[in-house]
Amino acid sequence: MPNRTPSSPPTGHEHLGASADYAAEALSDARLAQERAGLRAGMTPAWYGPAAAVSLVGPSLVRAWSDGRGGVATVTALLVSVLGLGVVVALARAARRGAGVLVARSWSARLRRSRVVLPVVLAAGAITGIGCWAAGASQVATQIGVFGVWGIGVWGACLVRNASIRRALRELA
Repeated sequence: MPNRTPSSPPTGHEHLGASADYAAEALSDARLAQERAGLRAGMTPAWYGPAAAVSLVGPSLVRAWSDGRGGVATVTALLVSVLGLGVVVALARAARRGAGVLVARSWSARLRRSRVVLPVVLAAGAITGIGCWAAGASQVATQIGVFGVWGIGVWGACLVRNASIRRALRELA
């Protein structure tokens, strides 16, 4: 084996081994960077939870205001409901864009990702609705309560997912 300094280039078979080691290390670094990027893409911006909650509850509040008023109030409530749905879609797109990811997940991938959270949030809303109905609350109050619970549930799910992602990122570091 030739005697060489650390700065001298490898020669012969030694060169092939060093190149393979370098390539393996570069591939490992690329995989790690890809995994970090995937985790960061799953992060939900801090503003998303409160905005989603407001966009779910807001139309219910407008509907409550419009009950019994007829005419323009009914049309306004309908427009605000459609606008609320548009805001939820826009929030989802903004959250993906904020994460630097514009590749939309399929519905099946989204449902798989939320296979535990979605049923829990929906059940909490249903229980709230049943509780409001049993307590004699009006339909509007029940709807506001259910959408409020769903909004808080979405917010809580975002906080839990972000904490999990931060923990995974710390473990990769």
